[in-house]
Amino acid sequence: MGVSNLRSQTAMKLHVLFAISFTWAFHEVPVPKYQHWDPVASQFYVCDQCPPGTALQEHCSSTRPTVCSPCPEHHFSEHWHWDDKCQYCTTVCKEKQRVRQECNSTHNRICECIEGYHLEIEFCVKHTACQPGFGVKIPGTPESDTVCEICPNGYYSSRLSTTEQCTKHTNCTDLGFKTSSPGTATQDAICESNGKGGATQCFRHHLQCHSDITLCEEAIFQFIVSQGLSSLQLDLLIENLPGKKVDNKKIEKLRKTCSPKQQILHLLKLWVQQNKDQDSMFSIIQGVNHCERVVSRCAGFRNLTLSHLTAVMDSLPGNKVKAEDIKQIMSTCESKQYILQLLQLWKMQNGDQDIAKGLSQSIRKLRRKKVPKRLLKSIKKIIKIFNTSSIHKLYEKMFLDIIQGSKCLKSKSLNE
Repeated sequence: MGVSNLRSQTAMKLHVLFAISFTWAFHEVPVPKYQHWDPVASQFYVCDQCPPGTALQEHCSSTRPTVCSPCPEHHFSEHWHWDDKCQYCTTVCKEKQRVRQECNSTHNRICECIEGYHLEIEFCVKHTACQPGFGVKIPGTPESDTVCEICPNGYYSSRLSTTEQCTKHTNCTDLGFKTSSPGTATQDAICESNGKGGATQCFRHHLQCHSDITLCEEAIFQFIVSQGLSSLQLDLLIENLPGKKVDNKKIEKLRKTCSPKQQILHLLKLWVQQNKDQDSMFSIIQGVNHCERVVSRCAGFRNLTLSHLTAVMDSLPGNKVKAEDIKQIMSTCESKQYILQLLQLWKMQNGDQDIAKGLSQSIRKLRRKKVPKRLLKSIKKIIKIFNTSSIHKLYEKMFLDIIQGSKCLKSKSLNE
């Protein structure tokens, strides 16, 4: 090692020692002492201890104070002491732990349990999930477990969760509906149409988080929905679809709870579900499933705030998703599902809107707002998937063949 390097290291150690000495010189707490027997002088001396971040280099004498030196790299001393060595930093964190604070001259490396776990004795244990009927009162931390509380009157929790609080029951009256079934501690209230129009329970269902995200089918079926089929035309289309027929009871239930545009989407989905095992549907089903997986990966990320989600919903054309509905989605879904669930909800309110075109308009507006760049990239990817999917052509050809083969449905104008 060169002379210049030795001088540099010596100067650094002196600088650290001076800073520590200066700090404690003006500290109100008296410097701790220790007794040292000097065999040369054959007497005891009362010496100053070394401050945190240092170790004893030389004991005090009648002519000089205690000499301390900074702890070497990867070593620390946390308290005043008179040991001639610093402690060695802990090498690694244990299983299911992460580094919260790296080791420095005055503190050892600090580890904590990873997200979703807390420390019990010496092991990281998974946070307790609150049972249905119970909500999270205090979320779990790396040091403590989840604290659950029973849902009070007017609130419910329908599933196991380590993060979700009890959710307030839907007020059917405020929405202009009748209460079909009152809410319980484990289920939301169920609303039904009171004959005054507006949204129905078919729509309200999408405020609860569900796993069968079907945005690809929504986009694929859009050209049928946009034609505004009458009830008669819809019946003829359903009757002429290949494969197994949709159960009449399900059709009647949808007619009572869904608007005409919603009926088309739901009936087509039921038809797909009824024919998943048919060889003629295999390529279409596989294509839709692949499309859904890709879309889910594009939109499934965390750390989106209420302001981010509100900005996305406000940027879309047509009927706006209400602020309370956005909050409801946030309270019932995992963060990685927010975008897909809200897009699904927007689609339910805007059956005549094309989702790819709507998102294209959204991108132009969002560029002027403070939203994460990765969110813009995700939306662009979803648009590209919807615009280039070959599954569209398979479905469109099938539907156009049915429409053109029917005397009551014309290919050029389904409204005639």
